[in-house]
Amino acid sequence: LDVRNQGELESVGYLEGAINIPIDQLRHRMNELPKDKEIVIYCQVGLRGNVAYRQLVNKGFKARNLIGGYRTYCHAKM
Repeated sequence: LDVRNQGELESVGYLEGAINIPIDQLRHRMNELPKDKEIVIYCQVGLRGNVAYRQLVNKGFKARNLIGGYRTYCHAKM
């Protein structure tokens, strides 16, 4: 689950197969997410991902936050 905004996706990219729901829309769009699968959440550096993680876990989702976000993931792949 990518919680970044559309401009960030367009400027720096995204992980293939990720669902994009910006953090400011998450509360209203949680019904789009599967409750029977673990959701890996990421943003650019991890802060919004942590907020999304707490929101989802509080609603009964199985979730993990990608610490360091998309930026750290990209550096690790280099």
